[in-house]
Amino acid sequence: MKVECAKSVAAIHFYIGIILLAFSWIMNGILEGARTHYFFFFLWVGYILTIDGMLVMKRGASPLTRAGFSYLFFFLLSIPFWWLFEGVNLRMQNWEYVGSHKFGPISYFLFASLNFSTVIPAVLTTSEWVRHWKWIENLKKGPAISVPSKELIFVLGLCFLLLLLCFPHIFYPLCWIFLFFLTEPLNAKFKKRSILFSDLSEGEWKAVISLAIGVLICGLCWETWNWNSDPRWVYHIPFLGFFPIFEMPILGYLGYLPFALELFSVTVLCWKGKLPVDL
Repeated sequence: MKVECAKSVAAIHFYIGIILLAFSWIMNGILEGARTHYFFFFLWVGYILTIDGMLVMKRGASPLTRAGFSYLFFFLLSIPFWWLFEGVNLRMQNWEYVGSHKFGPISYFLFASLNFSTVIPAVLTTSEWVRHWKWIENLKKGPAISVPSKELIFVLGLCFLLLLLCFPHIFYPLCWIFLFFLTEPLNAKFKKRSILFSDLSEGEWKAVISLAIGVLICGLCWETWNWNSDPRWVYHIPFLGFFPIFEMPILGYLGYLPFALELFSVTVLCWKGKLPVDL
């Protein structure tokens, strides 16, 4: 009883998150005109606090409780991380923001950066929650993957980026994997956690599966909350732009899977010490 009470007290941010999530979701749905830029950040902060609080109540610890004030680094890292993809999209033109003309360049940059800041904490916290689902915890080791040299993987990453920039209409899917091939060799070189050179080479798939499910949960939330929002994003995906679920074509959701891997790899590379996420 005392342990459960202590967990409930420790997870007070769960209740704050639920309230923030519900309020922001309702306001974003019922208000007229441009309003998403006011509520999207708080909607995702509410989501993150809710999932993190669920972890505390279930396991007594979470990324937020382990990292403390340093948890803000996830938010800060998310900003340049997603702006990188916005830069690549200038070449691909795979998505655009309807309603962005209502903002000046400075206000657009500030509102966009604030919303981009929630990407990494949302995906990593959700993935840890998934990682401790019973069936994932009970998974045995799978097939080990024989990985080429770090140098070859890095060169492949550079080739993927070059193909993407030179022939974006054809090779745009490489947007969601090239960064993984660039950062994984660096993680291995600096003796950091590497999905490619440690987990998969040893047949350990739990982190990969958890990241895949975690990012799909976040992806469905992104697309759900984007639908009928103002401003919102829309997609222009060559060849695969059929059967949309909300704004995203169904095959476009596959891009979330490798995106989770590069998100994790970049965060590991930039974080000093052991990442406070149990994957």
